[in-house]
Amino acid sequence: MLRGIVKLLIILLVVGGFWWWTGSSEEDIRLDVDEVGYQEVTDLLDLEVVDDAPEDTPEDIVEEETDDVEDVAGDSIEDIGEAEVIVDDGEGEGEGEGIVDQEDASDDEDALPLTFNLAVPFTSQAPYANWDLPYQEACEEASAYMVWLYFQGEPSGLVDPGDADEAIWDLVDFQNDLFGHYLDTTAEQTREFIDLFYNMTVIVEEDPSVELIKKEIAAGRPVIVPAAGKELGNPYFSGDGPLYHMFVIKGYTEDQFIVNDPGTKRGQDYVYDIDVVMAAMGDWNDGDPANGAKRVILLAP
Repeated sequence: MLRGIVKLLIILLVVGGFWWWTGSSEEDIRLDVDEVGYQEVTDLLDLEVVDDAPEDTPEDIVEEETDDVEDVAGDSIEDIGEAEVIVDDGEGEGEGEGIVDQEDASDDEDALPLTFNLAVPFTSQAPYANWDLPYQEACEEASAYMVWLYFQGEPSGLVDPGDADEAIWDLVDFQNDLFGHYLDTTAEQTREFIDLFYNMTVIVEEDPSVELIKKEIAAGRPVIVPAAGKELGNPYFSGDGPLYHMFVIKGYTEDQFIVNDPGTKRGQDYVYDIDVVMAAMGDWNDGDPANGAKRVILLAP
């Protein structure tokens, strides 16, 4: 009897340890990086111009305004100032122009904040967990909708599934009228329907560098990435994952991108290694995104 009780306790300890390990693994995929809302980033970038204040500007005024920046972001004043002036110069190797031109930009990647995370709301592309059409092919629509909500000042967190469902169907219907289909839109087609439907400033960037993507994030602008979904290695995808996929980069650390990936209900603040994203990145390419052109979609309100 005693031996049976001991065996039972051992089994419970093993099962409990396994449950703890597998349960904590999902948490390990997410990082504890404070989120910054669109309005906060806008305020930071507006305040940054005090770095160029005339020499006769009283020092106490400059100090008072930069103190406000530190209170909002929790970053050092120096990091915030440097992050703004290098938003884009388009001259670095492998870089194109960002969505907003900046003068006197720097190529120094170290000037960027070490980590940055935008408060982008999240929805799965299947808000009610129904993965029939159009939802299994609605990653482009869900990604566009999340970025639009962010620029509208919506707080981060889960989007109401009814609102998300309606938004996805609106975009599907719009594309059917515009293109005659909604499936597997290229980066350029995605740029076009976002521009026309949401009236945002949208460009397709060729051969983006990691630094360019980080600059866009630090400037308060999420980035949409087309990719070969199977190359992402997301354990929460069904099977090997989608052939073609899009998701939103909303933050970064030194070697990881923080994303909202609509391809899974666990996609909020999901973390991919930067090398994985850059390798998987690929436009539709007639159904061969693994060999598609390296492109990202840059957006601004």
